[in-house]
This record gives sequence, C-alpha cells and structure tokens, in this order.
Amino acid sequence: MAITIQTIETKEFRVKPNGYDPDEVDMFLDSIIDEFEDMHREMQQLRATARQKPVVPPAPPPSAVTESSEAAQKLLVNAQRVSDETMADARRQADMVIADAQAKAEKIVEDARREQEDLHSALETLRGAVNDYRTRFKRLVDDQARILNGEKELFE
Repeated sequence: MAITIQTIETKEFRVKPNGYDPDEVDMFLDSIIDEFEDMHREMQQLRATARQKPVVPPAPPPSAVTESSEAAQKLLVNAQRVSDETMADARRQADMVIADAQAKAEKIVEDARREQEDLHSALETLRGAVNDYRTRFKRLVDDQARILNGEKELFE
C-alpha cells in the first residue's frame, strides 16, 4: 500500500488499556505529514526544473575525466559510508526505544500483579470479617431466642 499524505492524516490507531498516548501519536504523525509535504513540494519543484531545459555540461578534458571519475567514486564511497552509519544509528535508536517500551510494559505488568495480590488479600480479610460477623450475629439471635423462650415460660 502506497503511503500518501492523506493516508497518514486519516490513519486511526486502536487504543488499548495502557496503550500509546493518542496525543503523542497525533503529534508525531503531524510532524511526519509536514516533512512529507515538504519533500513532496521539493520533488515537484525539481521535476519542473528538470523538464524546463536540460543542462548539458561541456565535455571535460581527458585528464579531468579521470579525476572526475575518481572524485565520483570517492563521493559514492563516502555516501555509502554515511548511509550505513545513519542506518546503524537508526537501528540502535530503534532498539533503545523498543527496550525502553519493554521495560515499561514489564513494570506495568508487575504493578498490576502486585495490585491483584493486594486486592486478593483484602478480599480474604473481608471474607473472614463477614464469617466472624455472621457467627456472632447467629449467636446473638440464638441467645435472644433462648431469652424469649425463657420469658414465655415465666408467663404460662
């Protein structure tokens, strides 16, 4: 699928609990759109310039051809080196972002587990309190029934 400015502008992401911050995603996509639009305008300008009139440089002298060829070769080697370094740097940054995201995710999961354990412990405490209250209340009702039965015998 070709990515266009409109594709980026209309892209919707699903939001999950503890997912990406929608505002941060929107800001990032806006910056991509701006950069994409700048590159698109520049490409159109270059195409228009290229269509107008091709410039044919004069033929260099034979010795200049060799020097130009060597300079072009050096330029290509340098361009490849810069490209490789840029890609390696981008990979390192991506790995760091992924590692950071994984660490945050693990912390969120661990915090959720701790909270679950705390809630489970509180639930067990409440269950014990309910059972204790139920036992005491039943004893109170039984005692009251005995008292009422005893008073009944007094009046008969």
